[in-house]
Amino acid sequence: MTIYSYSRVNTYFTCPAQFEFRYIHKTPSPTPDGVELFLGSRFHECMEYLYQQIPQRVPTVNELLDYFKNHWNVKWQEALKKQKDRGFSTPIRIVQESQTIEDYYEKGQLYLENYYHKYQPFDQNRTEGIELKVLFDLDSDKQYKMQGFIDRLGRDNDGTLWIHDYKTSSRKLSDEDAKFEDQLALYQIGLAQNPKYGSQVKVKLAWHFVAFEKDLVISERNAKEIEWLKKKYVLKIQEIEKAKIFPPKPSRLCEWCEYLSLCDAGKTSVQERRKKLGKSEYVFSESSILNVSISETSNPVFSPASEKSTLSSPGVFGNSANSLGRKKRSLIVSSDQLPLF
Repeated sequence: MTIYSYSRVNTYFTCPAQFEFRYIHKTPSPTPDGVELFLGSRFHECMEYLYQQIPQRVPTVNELLDYFKNHWNVKWQEALKKQKDRGFSTPIRIVQESQTIEDYYEKGQLYLENYYHKYQPFDQNRTEGIELKVLFDLDSDKQYKMQGFIDRLGRDNDGTLWIHDYKTSSRKLSDEDAKFEDQLALYQIGLAQNPKYGSQVKVKLAWHFVAFEKDLVISERNAKEIEWLKKKYVLKIQEIEKAKIFPPKPSRLCEWCEYLSLCDAGKTSVQERRKKLGKSEYVFSESSILNVSISETSNPVFSPASEKSTLSSPGVFGNSANSLGRKKRSLIVSSDQLPLF
């Protein structure tokens, strides 16, 4: 029996061809890992570190930034080795032509500083679990199962459970969109089936879009909506399991697809989009989608923790220029350019 995840199901309905590459043929990616995933993973590690320290102690903002820097360096070296072993000349994939690895490093620092200053002393709710796995059934016959990992589960003074999810994307859900975003609501099903929590506990869903000053988006699902969600995903899984062919579904997300170089329809879509936007032709090779050039012995960091300067006005994000005491630069690209990670 296949145990599905939100990502697995969502991949099929985003692009069946990508689903086939990733989950059926398990095709190794022909390109290095993307920088958005690299940044997101480093931010999540910092959240784990932060909330593991609480309530015994609250780390200082510089301790948190040091942790980010150290893990960035370690994981960068691991990426260098991994990609070299896979035959790639560079460790990371950056699609956005105007961005460099240093830009993403600075973004990570800004996101952490902004989050720290906004939520310190982090007593909004008590942490119940970090990277908490949930495994659950969608039907009474237990034929359809799903699983996932909650970034952080909290409980407030009223006993309400909070499912927290951290996003480093430059796209943000609106309050209305959040009502139809399924991932965290699926995790709510997992909590309801966990004897420790049960179905009677009130649950709130909280997304932290850390690239934004107003990062928090909150939603709720009632019992009727949860039952409807189960049926919806049973139907989705049934559709996937009946599929015999997996045609490509071109969209603006093709440019970020790890399998783009293997997909003719995706290539055509990207070229047409770039032509429409007045951009140069796209050459579909490893070097064409990598705009970072760093030697194997170097690290993509440029200031020790002791030289960091905190934001003069914490939480100045969006399309504004941001200052780290070295120079001003726009670190956030427009919201229609990046997928939601």
